[in-house]
Amino acid sequence: MNSETKNCQNCKNHFLIEPDDFAFYEKMKVPAPTWCPECRLQRRMIWRNERGLSLRTCDLCGVKTISTYAQDTPFPVYCAPCWRSDKWDALTYGREYDFSKPFFTQFQELFNAVPRPAISQNGTNINSEYANIIQDVKNVYMSSSVIYGCENVYYSANVNSSKEVIDGFNIVNSELMYECIDAQKSYNCAYVYWSKSCVNSRFLLDCSDCQDCFGCVGLRGKSYYIFNAPYSKEEYFKKLEEYNLGDFSKQQEIEQRFWEFTKKFPRRFARVINCKDSTGDDITNSRNVKYSFNVGESENIKYAFRCPVAVKDSMDVTNKGHGEMVYEHAQGGSDPGSNLICILYGSPAINHVSYSDYCGSSSDLFGCIGVKGKSYAILNRLYSKEEYEALVPKIIEHMSAMPYVDDKNRVYKYGEFFPPQFSPFAYNETVANEYFPKSKEQALAFGSTWKEVKHNEYEVTKEASELPDNIKDATDQITKEIIRCSKTGRAYKILPEELAFYQRMNVPLPRLHPDERHRLRFEKRNPLKLWHRTCANCPNEFETSYAPNRPEIVYCEECYQKEII
Repeated sequence: MNSETKNCQNCKNHFLIEPDDFAFYEKMKVPAPTWCPECRLQRRMIWRNERGLSLRTCDLCGVKTISTYAQDTPFPVYCAPCWRSDKWDALTYGREYDFSKPFFTQFQELFNAVPRPAISQNGTNINSEYANIIQDVKNVYMSSSVIYGCENVYYSANVNSSKEVIDGFNIVNSELMYECIDAQKSYNCAYVYWSKSCVNSRFLLDCSDCQDCFGCVGLRGKSYYIFNAPYSKEEYFKKLEEYNLGDFSKQQEIEQRFWEFTKKFPRRFARVINCKDSTGDDITNSRNVKYSFNVGESENIKYAFRCPVAVKDSMDVTNKGHGEMVYEHAQGGSDPGSNLICILYGSPAINHVSYSDYCGSSSDLFGCIGVKGKSYAILNRLYSKEEYEALVPKIIEHMSAMPYVDDKNRVYKYGEFFPPQFSPFAYNETVANEYFPKSKEQALAFGSTWKEVKHNEYEVTKEASELPDNIKDATDQITKEIIRCSKTGRAYKILPEELAFYQRMNVPLPRLHPDERHRLRFEKRNPLKLWHRTCANCPNEFETSYAPNRPEIVYCEECYQKEII
């Protein structure tokens, strides 16, 4: 089978389908995609609202609850206890398949009828009402994707087995971390990026096994270094005092100097560690992983994002672990699952499921929503095994014979993911807007909606510029103030727990709203794209997430190892 170039239904750009891709589609018994990989990724991402929380009423018990869904959603929204209870049954919404209407039209009708959980919270969580996508955590506030033993986490995302984290992103097995990105097994660090096993350090990039280091790049196993220069222990701490780390103005100067300093050092073309035949970024312990990001311990997958463990023989899969034979999967947990096609949210443990949302512990479902612990259901109606196996092929054939056509004249046959306009979230509420920012006009052209955000009006009592410059001068009074963000004008507060953390870490009070701080962290990350480039030090070529016009020095793996290690 030869490669084939296609024209994306959405963006109209050309994209390549390779022989191995066709072999996968044949194995999954789906046709080749009509959208390019980047548009497909955005189409899945618009179903994931991590940080947009609002107060609404549970449509079953009437209790006020925090929700990712606004009050005006067409479907009922239940608080977590009601969603998990036996007070309702998704099968009561079941209906017969109607061969006079497109499948996607029927799915949307079911979609607008079946209840959804207000927020994603699993396991036992303590004092974490204002957090989304959490499991077994304590004292987590305004954060998302925080799981397994985390405690005292604020304004952060993608945190696992960590404590005392504020303004962090991708933090694993760490404690006392402030404004860090992609840090592992570290302690008492601030402004540390893409580093691991570091202690008592600040302003590090690409360092590992370092202790008491400041402003350093690419160090391994060092202590008492400042801007990559060695000091004695006594000299180090004396020099550190001169930087006056708790002072906001000094911190701004240091940060600017640090990022300029990092440009002198080569960057690894990609963080692809202990992998074979793999391309992308942030991939570890994997084999034959192509054009993927944030993947671990996986093999034979392509166009994947945030698959932390054990995904095999899959394509176009996001937010999934322990899966096999998965195609066009938007989000779910790390429970084992196989033979999954076009899943909006699937967890726990689903197998042989297609075109479904919020189903769990089930198998052999097609076009179902909220079904738990069942098998052989279509549009939430149960069938015998024989009836199910006879009807599904007819529906698949009908989906191609009578496809759904959206208002952009894009055609959706079997194998195509859900139309963007079906998502209950506006584009600017979702993670799609974080990784692929769009204007309102661009989002509407994509087929999404747009939410005109009306921020709550508070009576501001202090401007950010009026905050004490040094954390040593901050008193408990600051926790009673309503502060205006120096950049966006939005109001925010500093919680007592925050103030205690800043004082302990000796970092200045933040002058920006938490959302703006989150946005600035994303600006430091590379995009989910690859460019073909040549090593800045040798003729080797590679695929990298550093665009050709970036100022960084980008090395191939061999040159990087010689220079850094």
